[in-house]
Amino acid sequence: MSERKVVLKMVMSLDGFVTSPDGTHDWMFEWFGDDSGEWNRRALDEAGVHAMGRRSYEIMGPHWAASEGPIATAMNEKPKAVFSSTLEKAEWGPAEIFGGDLDAEIADLKARDDTGTVLVHGGPDFAKSLTRLGLVDEYQLTTVPIAIGAGRSPFADLDEHLRFDVVEEQRFRSGALAQILVPKR
Repeated sequence: MSERKVVLKMVMSLDGFVTSPDGTHDWMFEWFGDDSGEWNRRALDEAGVHAMGRRSYEIMGPHWAASEGPIATAMNEKPKAVFSSTLEKAEWGPAEIFGGDLDAEIADLKARDDTGTVLVHGGPDFAKSLTRLGLVDEYQLTTVPIAIGAGRSPFADLDEHLRFDVVEEQRFRSGALAQILVPKR
C-alpha cells in the first residue's frame, strides 16, 4: 500500500504572497469563476482529509458550516486535521487536533489506511512549516494576476532553493493560472 500524498492548495498573488501583511486575502476572490470552481472541486473530491492550522480552521469553520452547495458539502463532511498547540476543542467536525511534532503527525496521517489525499488548506505560516520540512508532495497553486507589494508567503525564508516539475496547468477566463507542481527531490 502506498502512502497518501500531502497536497498544499493555495491562491497566490503574482508576486508570491498568499495574504496581505495584515493577514487579509480578500483580493483573491475577484479572480474566482466557474472554471476555477471546477478546478477547486476536483482537489476537494480527491481529498480524504482537510489539514489546516488553527487560524485557518477558525476562519473556515464558521464560513463553511453556514454555507451550502458542493464545495460546502465537501468541506463540512470530510474529516479535518487541525494542527495547533493551543486549540482545545474543534467543533467544526469531524475533526482531530494534532499538537505535537509536525513531521511525525504528518507521517501518521499519510500512513493511515484511508483513501484520498491530505489536502492542506493553509495560512502562510502552516504552509511554510510544511514546506521547510519537505512534507509537501504536491503543490496546487493558483496565481492571480495582481501584485500586492508585500505580504506573507509560504516560501519565505527558505534555507535553499526549491525546484519543481510542473505536471499540469490551466489558465482560467479571469486570467488566473493554476499549476500542479511536484518538488524535485
